[in-house]
Amino acid sequence: MFNKEFGLMFYVDDVAAEKTFWKAAGFVILNEAEMMGFETFDMKSHPEATTTITVYANEFIHQVSPEVIDMKPSILFETDDIDGLQARIAGLTDTCSSVNAEPFPNFNFASPSGHYFAVKG
Repeated sequence: MFNKEFGLMFYVDDVAAEKTFWKAAGFVILNEAEMMGFETFDMKSHPEATTTITVYANEFIHQVSPEVIDMKPSILFETDDIDGLQARIAGLTDTCSSVNAEPFPNFNFASPSGHYFAVKG
């Protein structure tokens, strides 16, 4: 039986750039480590979050699990302050959209590796 909350694995070109970006976006950075010569880290959207995202270098994943290298999750974050969060993310990347009203308050943005994320308000 599965007995823990799930985690996500995120594969990127530049682990250091992702760490800088997500930290500036307000994520909590955890468990920074090196695996087989590659930097990796865990992050959470806030300290009490039950979901952990582990960031790995594409090169590392290509070596240990090449069959999943092209799999990209579609992630929807949620916030109680969509305008404030959109302004914060827009200050970090020029890929941040404005807040859309339909079908619910939302915006999207890309991280340094070009992966897009959605945010629901």
